[in-house]
Amino acid sequence: MKPDLEDILLSDAQIELIIQQIKEGHKEPFRFLVKQYQRRIHVYCYHMMGNRQEAEDAVQDIFVKCYQHLASYTENISFTAWLYRISYNHCMNLLKKRKARHRVFSLYRMEQQIIVSDKNDYDDLVGDLLSGLSSEERNLILMRVLDERTFEEIGQILGCKPATVRKKYERLKKRLRLRPLWSQR
Repeated sequence: MKPDLEDILLSDAQIELIIQQIKEGHKEPFRFLVKQYQRRIHVYCYHMMGNRQEAEDAVQDIFVKCYQHLASYTENISFTAWLYRISYNHCMNLLKKRKARHRVFSLYRMEQQIIVSDKNDYDDLVGDLLSGLSSEERNLILMRVLDERTFEEIGQILGCKPATVRKKYERLKKRLRLRPLWSQR
């Protein structure tokens, strides 16, 4: 069975071509960008917001913003980094608006030997871990560990130097004392 064109991952060159078509006034190709990034942005927003419904709403808003501001996109950073920058800013604004305060994660809980027996336990572990972090720390973990972004890409998204991102990440790892979770990175 032949794969559907929409199920194929787009290369950076194809993404840039689609962006050019959209900038020229063609609206239809935007659906390919949505198809390419919707799931990843949803996972990112879900972990940033900690709420499935808020994440779904955020994804819709992010793609609207993406479409509205696509004319300002330039190739000096990757489209992926640009889209994650929009996502980051949007989620941060939502978090500020609802004035969410995040509790400090118990050092005792972090040092426990946690055995993950099924997917739900894993989801609970990830949720517990992320809920105990500040929004900046959570964002860094999501981009680096879950979405496997490079320090350079994260720096582009956050508007800071890759060396700064690396240093923050290393300090966070040390503070959490969860080296086994990051040992593959």
